[in-house]
Amino acid sequence: MLKRLFNHLPSLNQCWVIVFFLIVVGGLGVGTLLTVICGYMGVDATSINPLLSYVLPIIPALLYIHFSAPESGDGTSIGLRPGKLAYYPLYAAAILALGFVTEPLSSLFPMPEYMLEIFEKILNNSIWAFITTVVAAPILEEYLLRGVIERGLLKHTTPLQAILWSSFFFAVIHLNPWQAIGAFTAGLFLGWIYWKTRSLTACIFIHAVNNGTAYFIQLLNPELPAGCTYKYLLDMHMPGYYWIVFVIFAVLMAAILLYLNKRLTGTLYE
Repeated sequence: MLKRLFNHLPSLNQCWVIVFFLIVVGGLGVGTLLTVICGYMGVDATSINPLLSYVLPIIPALLYIHFSAPESGDGTSIGLRPGKLAYYPLYAAAILALGFVTEPLSSLFPMPEYMLEIFEKILNNSIWAFITTVVAAPILEEYLLRGVIERGLLKHTTPLQAILWSSFFFAVIHLNPWQAIGAFTAGLFLGWIYWKTRSLTACIFIHAVNNGTAYFIQLLNPELPAGCTYKYLLDMHMPGYYWIVFVIFAVLMAAILLYLNKRLTGTLYE
């Protein structure tokens, strides 16, 4: 089964089907079923093991990919080898700087209280929250969005279209409009890295750094409200320095992207 999961190179129409299975069949169908079962058993749905509630809705999409994939691939690799490890600190710095720079846009749509409460309950289950957000989510989402969707679109469309569509789908599958801008911009960077390196492992690493940073900030500062912003943190510890730090991160991000654009050649394992 694993081999066939690596063989699927979907067209744009097939990508929409994958997203349908993720959102409608998995997110709404399986998610609703879990909620109904929990209600019948008198259990709070938000108290379910976060790894279980995250993985189960993804299974229908994985089954679709498996049964629609050919027996043999086209010879191209999904990109499990890591590529040049020397670039990994730059990847990490870039995704963190990107999150900081795009925060003013993301904060235009603040997350409502009920969503914050859900995230807070998930984070309170620290071990399983870590496994879910820092391990499972980067692996599964990068496999689906970069390893399947973008990789397929790179075969059927232009690189720009592949990156834009995979970023759009990345934002959509979060089923959370308050995270859409951040997910889309992160998806642009991840999609660009995958196109330039063809390393899915590099994308998983970047995704894990992004999620892990938010997780550990919350874990080490339990008094902080769920979903707190970088501005909130800076105003608390370094009041008045937010825009100075913003400019520093913007310059850093631009410098890293220019350097990587020059150094990454688009070969499979740069």
